[in-house]
Amino acid sequence: MNKNIILIILFITLLGSGASWVINKANLSHKIPVIGDVPEFSFMNQNGDPFTNKNFENKITVLDFIFTTCPGPCPTMTYNMTNLYHDFDAVTEVQFVSITVDPETDNIDVLKEYAEVNGVNDERWSFLYSDINSIKELKRDGFMLYSDELPRGHAIKFILIDQNGSIRKYFDGTDEASIAILRKDITSLVKTIRS
Repeated sequence: MNKNIILIILFITLLGSGASWVINKANLSHKIPVIGDVPEFSFMNQNGDPFTNKNFENKITVLDFIFTTCPGPCPTMTYNMTNLYHDFDAVTEVQFVSITVDPETDNIDVLKEYAEVNGVNDERWSFLYSDINSIKELKRDGFMLYSDELPRGHAIKFILIDQNGSIRKYFDGTDEASIAILRKDITSLVKTIRS
């Protein structure tokens, strides 16, 4: 056999192996780690219905902590969450949860109005209310986020939770690049439910 032909076959084989290695590496690097589990809790949503950690079962959830009168990052976070809410409007396995960190101001009526103003027209986005101590405990002990000096000292994180109620990843809720990665990770987790 001609040396050139052997070299070409060898080169193609190595190229194919390299491409296969890159694809496998990309798939491995996209695995989303499990950070911990959402603890038991029982709050109320904007309709006055109970919402507990059981509501995370069989759903991919994006959760954040906000307050309706926030002069800082909350409007940007809510805007980004609204975009995600609309992006996944045909995907029943995805839900969104926003927990107020100012229950003194954000009672159920205020949260219901806030939901309506932001175009929430179904059960896929819940705005949760509870007493401040329960909110602080869930934020600090459940989601491992700073919970002192609320409402002012709330985090700007979007938290990705899988269908088993496991915390998978944190994202900057004000950053477009971070939201783009979150979109891909939501899609990836939805595929695991559907497969």
